[in-house]
Amino acid sequence: MISACADQPQQERLIEKYMSLPNHVWDELINMASSNVDVLSEMDIVKQLASILKTNVKACTSLGHPYVSQLGRIYLDMLNVYKVMSNYIETAIETHGENVTKQPLIKAMRVVRKETLKLISMWISKSNDHTLVVENFIPPLLEAVLINYNRTKVPAAREPEVLTTMTSIVNKLGKTITNEIPNIFNAVFECTLDMINKDFEEYPEHRTNFFLLLQAVNLHCFPAFLLIPQPQFKLVLDSIIWAFKHTMRNVADTGLMILHQLLVNVCHDAQSAAQSFYVTYFT
Repeated sequence: MISACADQPQQERLIEKYMSLPNHVWDELINMASSNVDVLSEMDIVKQLASILKTNVKACTSLGHPYVSQLGRIYLDMLNVYKVMSNYIETAIETHGENVTKQPLIKAMRVVRKETLKLISMWISKSNDHTLVVENFIPPLLEAVLINYNRTKVPAAREPEVLTTMTSIVNKLGKTITNEIPNIFNAVFECTLDMINKDFEEYPEHRTNFFLLLQAVNLHCFPAFLLIPQPQFKLVLDSIIWAFKHTMRNVADTGLMILHQLLVNVCHDAQSAAQSFYVTYFT
């Protein structure tokens, strides 16, 4: 009913009323955390945050783009909570080892992170204003999520959903996000590749999501490959070749599709770069 409302001010009032209860609890929790950030390491608080975020995901699923008024209300606080949870998780793993990820509190914190990423991906996939997304939502997202992903010293603390979120953004925004691809690659490419290139089995979610991100960039933002440094592009090509030799069928198939599309892109969309590419790589 709310999503069908044609009067935008009225629709925003209805959304505010619809979300009043979870927003009230959210505000209380954020105020508590502002006074003492350690409350975000308490199980009851973490569970409440996860529950509120799941409620927001359901609301976003139903409302689509108009959910932006609610997202804008909680967005920056949500990203700050994400950063705090990430620091707690990394510290716990560094102190107690990877087995700590099986403890209820750490699991709950990871749920908060995953629901945050799920909510952002969901709304962006339903948004109808690319400029609004790129100018207002992408910069704080990249700062909060990508910097944390890149700086995390413990691979097990890196959330594979970060790669899924970046893939969703690229698939939705297409060439609009091209200029941000070098920043995304700088944050996630080499550190993720270092996680998955030791063997064919460790970190299967990161492995699959990594190549899906490459596929999305290659399909929608190929000019971004011309913006990254030559050594990094060589690393991209090496990873594609490694992918289609992979023992995981879905990774191998994705690698072949990426390579085919890359060759098509070089031929048709980058004539100025084609000769250099062929001289360097076409053997």
